[in-house]
Amino acid sequence: MSATENRNPAIEVEDLVTHYGKVEILHGVNMTVHEGEIMIIMGGSGSGKSTLLRYLLGLGVPTRGSIRLLGKDITRITSTEMHELRQNMGVAFQGGALLSSLTVGENVQLPLNEHTRLDRKTKEIMARMKLEVVNLGGFENLMPAQLSGGMIKRAAVARAIVMDPKLMFFDEPSAGLDPVVSAELDELILRLRDALQMTIVVVTHELDSAFKIADRITVLDKGHILMTGSVDEVRSSDSERIQSLLNRRPGNDEIHADEYLARLTGM
Repeated sequence: MSATENRNPAIEVEDLVTHYGKVEILHGVNMTVHEGEIMIIMGGSGSGKSTLLRYLLGLGVPTRGSIRLLGKDITRITSTEMHELRQNMGVAFQGGALLSSLTVGENVQLPLNEHTRLDRKTKEIMARMKLEVVNLGGFENLMPAQLSGGMIKRAAVARAIVMDPKLMFFDEPSAGLDPVVSAELDELILRLRDALQMTIVVVTHELDSAFKIADRITVLDKGHILMTGSVDEVRSSDSERIQSLLNRRPGNDEIHADEYLARLTGM
């Protein structure tokens, strides 16, 4: 048992079932993330990891099940309560999602403009402080188009942490980055956990990054959780699906005639 498993749960997912139209995507998912833990969610393409992240962020209503963030079931709370809860949540999107018409500093200030009544000078100072945390001090007056890919990712992290959230979510943080910049981002995620005591969920398919920063790893496959465990437990798993994922071996999915015919006919 890891040290974090002795702490209170920050995220609790129970029997989560979701659909896109008539297609069931997540099939009774259960997951717990403890305070101060870095949980990696990984799986192959189409495994359901991005869908799980979407529902963790409260961006959809599940078919069945519950999702508790910081003790609140987001499937049952009001929109006002969800708005308040989001002040304790930070999200770093895969592409950065900076607004091209705003400076870096103005992008970082966006959550402060939305959720606080602080004066302009205070917001500017807070934005500069968070840019310092991600090693972008002095870049607040640049436009996003003037930044490299790695700098855009770090600026997005500064915006996500500007209100000191208790929960932090990363969607493919290393996607499109070279190995050196990716390693720097890994170190930043570790610093956020250790210095700011954040609970962090990272969706990624980058194995080197996952193994470096994870306290635990949840492996998804076709909407099912194959296992949740430490890096060593995942590496030594006797699951053929997990070993195929870790060793980049092609899957050998069996095609069932009846299921194939049903897909073709839409029945």
